[in-house]
Amino acid sequence: MILAFGCSVTHGADLAYPNQHEENVKYSYPNIVAKTLGVDCKNYAVCGISNEGIFHKVVDTLVRYKSSEITAVIVGWTSTMREYWSADEREWFIIPSWCATSAKDSQLKHFKDYTDEDVNSHPRLCADREDYIDPLSDVYEVITRYKFDIEEYERKKSNYIDMTRLVCKEKNVRLIETCCLGSVGSININIDNFGNWRQGKNHPSKEDHQQVAQHILLIL
Repeated sequence: MILAFGCSVTHGADLAYPNQHEENVKYSYPNIVAKTLGVDCKNYAVCGISNEGIFHKVVDTLVRYKSSEITAVIVGWTSTMREYWSADEREWFIIPSWCATSAKDSQLKHFKDYTDEDVNSHPRLCADREDYIDPLSDVYEVITRYKFDIEEYERKKSNYIDMTRLVCKEKNVRLIETCCLGSVGSININIDNFGNWRQGKNHPSKEDHQQVAQHILLIL
């Protein structure tokens, strides 16, 4: 079995449907790897998640499987400046250019864009309920003003990567790491280098996912 973790890129966003959708996973690079090897794939990637969120999902999930069940763990690290948390069955995502909140498994239905007069850099606010737009705006401003610090987030990202490697080593499972959106570090598969998706605002194409999968298969 392949266990996959990451953000929208690892999930396969936009391959079949926008944002988070189970149909996207069929065309994602972790699933292509699994199909080629003749094993199942469990893709736990979440669109908009942070590196901290990815790390905790890895740790929380691995304990549910025996080492003998796992062919490999694929972790797709994402951009550095992100916040993600879950509280009271609601998820929150804070990214400099985009932020959102929704109850789990709910669709985003309400959107608001900042104007030139606002202090932040044109973030798009998204929520499943209109009454969460204003609270989301307040949370976004506080976090981007007073919490985002590139050196601090890079340090934490490095710790998440080191600890994930240690957890997989102790579990005795093979770990394959990818990165995207400028999150490079010591990761040897940089998805930014596949196709030209980073030149626009979209996600990697099906062809890009195929190429990433082939590179992973060479390592495995």
